[in-house]
Amino acid sequence: MHFEISPRQIFIKLSVIILILLSANISGILFRLYLGHNNITQWLYPLFDFNTEKNIPTLYSSFTLLCSCILLVCIASIHKRLGHPYFYWSGLAIIFLFLSIDEIASIHEMLIAPVTKLLHVSGFLYYAWVIPYGSALILFVLFYLKFLLNLPRKIMYLFLVSGTTFITGSMGFELLGGRQHYLYGDNNIKYSFLYTYEESFEMLGIAIFIYTLLLYISSQFKPLTISINESIKKN
Repeated sequence: MHFEISPRQIFIKLSVIILILLSANISGILFRLYLGHNNITQWLYPLFDFNTEKNIPTLYSSFTLLCSCILLVCIASIHKRLGHPYFYWSGLAIIFLFLSIDEIASIHEMLIAPVTKLLHVSGFLYYAWVIPYGSALILFVLFYLKFLLNLPRKIMYLFLVSGTTFITGSMGFELLGGRQHYLYGDNNIKYSFLYTYEESFEMLGIAIFIYTLLLYISSQFKPLTISINESIKKN
């Protein structure tokens, strides 16, 4: 049995899924804000709302983060087998495993109350989890800068594009959304579209990252094959 994976086709399929989820989320926002609550919106809207946890978009995001982790483990394993340095790839795999769990368990949101109580922040820092996560991001960038610069040029650029896209969503629009929520609450069109931008950029960033990892595997290693054999021992 032979499986062939095209990085470009995977990216296109992920983009289509993102567009479907985005369309469902925007439709739900418009129905909720302008048509009011009814049986359909009360049941259907939470399933696709980008601001709701443990629904279809959350499962999709957690799954793609986990896929990124698996690809990073594969890359680390190949480098280890070839006798190449693999520490940074393994570190990335652990980080993406944590992000996948965080997406489902909302670990970052558990930090909002204690950080807010400790630092007395509001406005742009209303979602106070951005402070410890932002600090961790700065340390990550400093630690991984040499690794990034040593990557093949195209892969390095794609890493930067995917990372910038993801951080723009997870941090940038989160700061804007926090301020909007703090000043005007969460039941308004501006806040709804800010968290829509946030999640959309995160999803797109991970889609680009998966494409980059697949491209790295296809360009740096020999084609990988998956074989399924049944061995029958004869007496």
